[in-house]
Amino acid sequence: MAGNHLEQHGRISITEAARVFGISTNTIRRRVKKGQITPFQRSLHGERPRYVFDISDLVRVFGEPEAIVGDIKLAPHKGDSDMPRQVPNLKETEIKDVLEAAASLESLRKDHDVLKAKFEAQSKHLQDLQLLLTPRLTHSDPIGHRAARYFGEIARAFKGDKN
Repeated sequence: MAGNHLEQHGRISITEAARVFGISTNTIRRRVKKGQITPFQRSLHGERPRYVFDISDLVRVFGEPEAIVGDIKLAPHKGDSDMPRQVPNLKETEIKDVLEAAASLESLRKDHDVLKAKFEAQSKHLQDLQLLLTPRLTHSDPIGHRAARYFGEIARAFKGDKN
């Protein structure tokens, strides 16, 4: 019954749309986030809300499918409209998506390189600070000489030497 109601309004679920148009559900979700497709909420009593999509929106974004959903033929008849249609070629949209993903990847690589350079600079700075804070033992320490002399005197006292 719910299926007939949806068919009367020309709306299908995201799963059906993905199957009919030969795309993934994630592609449809991405287009919703970009504002290219408007979802409609369908909620049945006691179930979580589900979204359905207007077939004309899907055709406008993804092009004409060659499939039938239920009793609805999605491929239009010739002479269906006098208005010229501008339906993007699916290949063009896929290429555009791939190019956008490549640009995003390149941007992430640049960000990674910048962060890596900052990390290396901070690591070098930390090493320099550690070197500054580490005591240097290049010259003999007068306190060390006195301590050695003192321990030497103690050692001789235990042996019985009186020098």
